[in-house]
Order: sequence, then structure tokens, then C-alpha cells
Amino acid sequence: MKLLSQFENKYNNITYKLYQLDNGIKFLHLVNPATIDTDFAIIVKAGSAFEEKENVPKGTAHFLEHMILNPNSTFKNREEIDRFEQGNSQKAGLDMNAYTSRKNIYFVGHTNEKGTDRLLERIDSLIQFPKDIFKKHMKKECAVIIAEKSRKQKKDKDPYLLSLEFLFKDPLPEFTGDVLGEIEDIKKIKIEDLEKYFKNRFKTGNTVFALQTEKDITIEMEKRLEKISKYFEKGESDLFRKISLKNEYRIGTFTDERANGFFFSLIYFKKEPVKYDYKDLALSKLSNNLISWLAFNKLREEMGLIYDFSGFNTSSTSYEYSINGFKFTTENQKITKMLKELDNLMYVESFKFLKTEQGREWFDDAMSNYIYPRTTKFDPEIAENSVVSLLEGNEIYNHNLFVDEMKKITLSDIERYLKRFLKIPPHIWMESDMSDIDMRKIVKKSPLGKRYNNVI
Repeated sequence: MKLLSQFENKYNNITYKLYQLDNGIKFLHLVNPATIDTDFAIIVKAGSAFEEKENVPKGTAHFLEHMILNPNSTFKNREEIDRFEQGNSQKAGLDMNAYTSRKNIYFVGHTNEKGTDRLLERIDSLIQFPKDIFKKHMKKECAVIIAEKSRKQKKDKDPYLLSLEFLFKDPLPEFTGDVLGEIEDIKKIKIEDLEKYFKNRFKTGNTVFALQTEKDITIEMEKRLEKISKYFEKGESDLFRKISLKNEYRIGTFTDERANGFFFSLIYFKKEPVKYDYKDLALSKLSNNLISWLAFNKLREEMGLIYDFSGFNTSSTSYEYSINGFKFTTENQKITKMLKELDNLMYVESFKFLKTEQGREWFDDAMSNYIYPRTTKFDPEIAENSVVSLLEGNEIYNHNLFVDEMKKITLSDIERYLKRFLKIPPHIWMESDMSDIDMRKIVKKSPLGKRYNNVI
């Protein structure tokens, strides 16, 4: 095991240590003096977005995740697994879970520090593909997944995922549909599909280990990690294909007859560098905070035009773009006035505000929140979240560098950033009980629509 890099986050006292295991898998260890827990994660670039590339039915990635948590050659049945994971007065209990996203499959485990060896032993049992054993459980697990699919309720729409259908020049079937797959797809999945997906995606270059503990790792823990890593074949599977963004101003709508409000989102795409641009990141967060703060206080508290208003940031499906944006919910009869006031707030009032004493007070408070975050010192998901950027080709996020840049920023910097940012033609997503035509008419007649006269 070779140490690649390390740094201490001065703001939460966590030391980040990035290693490379003997077979090539990257391993991130977070030494956190604030915890008595052990948190471990294996993150594999094997989410549902790769199913089309691997020519397997939709839902294969999620099905494989289920099977890996099932009985295997180490634990013959569910009862053996439960007995091993249960704690008592003599041993700490374990919590194991797994989930699948469009990008990745996650296997996560948590325990008290006294249970670290047993947690690693349990994880050691996971990364294997006992074909004959899995085949026996296929029918039962298929029924479980279909039941899970049937229980899923209509989710609130994610502006990011919904926008994919109208934002890009090329269709992106890999990013549409449910991660679970449709019921007819789930029924088609064979043991050979699972085996193929496991063999092709569970490779060293697609995988990162993450561990968070109070103390440094022991020799025995290192040996166990090296052993687990050997279950992964050497190599790296292809990343997502490159996609082309439609740069023109575009609108997408969803008519829901059951809706009792008007949902509106402004979406701004930006090309992302492989390395973090901490100054740009700081300016983005402050600008997002500014618009959200002004909108909440004026458009909600003073004028009563909206129920809520918030900014959002989302990583890209292609590893090339990030999304910055704003979303709010209002009443149908208020949307016209709301768009007029929002346009004025973003393009006029925000700049005036930055030159006032109140603007200075907002700036000082907002900066303080980022430099001195008021969060608990222990977060069980820090290790898990910290490694996602490694899978996407970025370095580990370093909060020290972010704060260094944040401290240099002035109100003039924010003003210049906002002027550049607001020149980006936004994409719009709307949901209400109104028709597509009526929603588009509202936007076309609004000040925002007049700013971008090529509305479709």
C-alpha cells in the first residue's frame, strides 16, 4: 500500500490520506478524532447508466447490488448473516447497506471502532460472485425487487434528471427511466447478465475504498484491505460517452393535473474543469446564496409571491458539466408577477444590494457560514462523499483551499461573477396543471423570455 497524498482539514481536524493498494485500487482513509465509529464504503462505477453499454437489461445494476448482499459462499443463508452482524455485550453490531444510482453502486458499512475487524470481514465476504449460489436465489430476489418497484411512489421531479430529455443534442437513454428498471425488464434479467456486469464493471480502475476511523489503520487492517481489493480484476471500463449540450435557451414542461401549484426552475450549465477551481466555487456559492437570500426575503416574506425559493448545485452525468440553478413554487395566478419580480431582482436589485450597508452585512454573514460551518464534527457520510470526485477524475476536495479563496473574495468579485453568470442562457423546467402551451406563453411574455428571444 502506497501513500499518494495527505492533508489535514484545519476546520474539522480530519486528516485525509489517499493510498493506492497493491492491485491499483485507490483507498481514502479519513482519520477523525471526533468519532468512535468505523465507516467503510466501496464505491464502484457500475450504476444503471452503464447497462446499455454492457448490453444488459435495465435494472441489472440494481439487481446485482441486491444479490451481492445475499447469502454467498461465506454465509450460507440470511440467518447466518444476521447472527454475524448482530451485536451483544461482548461485541459491537454491524450495519450493512447498499444502493444503486445512475453512476455508481455503493456498499456501505458502519460499526463502533471495536467492531472494525468484523466489519472488514463482512465486507470481505461481499465482493464475490458465487454463480451457483446466486442462481438459486434469483427467483426470490426478483420477486423482492418487483415488490420494491411496485411500492415506489411518484417522486418529486428532479430538475436535473428531467431536464435531460430536452437539454442535450443527443438522446440519453442511459439516464432516463427508473434505476430499478421496469417490471418487464427485471423479469428478463438472467444470471449470465449479472455475471457479465460484475466481471466488466467491478474493476480496479472503477473502484474506490473509503474508511473513516478515529485512529490510523493497523497492519492487520491493511492486510484485510489488500485481500478485499484482490477480488477486483485489474483494469478500467469505459466512462460515459461524451455528450453535447444544447446551448440555446430552452424550455421543458410537465403537465400534472393533480398539481396544486406552479413549480419553476432556472437551470444554468457550466463546463467543469478536472481540477477544482476553488475561487470559482466560492463565488458560485456566494452568488447562489445572494439570489436565494434576496428572493426569500423580498418575494416570499414581503410580497407573498412564493411558497419557497432555493438554489441547487448538481454534478453532471457526463463528468463535463455542473448545474447551478434556482427553483421555487408559487400559485398559478401569481406566476406572471413572480417572473417579473424575479427578473428585476436578479438583473437589477441584486447589484444595487451589493452596494448597500445591508449588502455588506449579508456578505460578512454568508462568508462566515462557509469559513466556520456550524455542523457536527462527525458525519458518517464524509468518507463516502469524499471519494466520488476521485471516480469522476477530480482530486479530493480540500476545504482549506476553498476557505483560502473565500477569504480573498470582495463584493466587487461577486458583482463581476454575477454579470458573467447571468449572461448564460438558462434552461427552464416547469410543472403545473396548466397545458404545455399555456406555460410557454407565460414565459415568452415575461421579462425573462424577452431577454432570450429564441424561446422554443
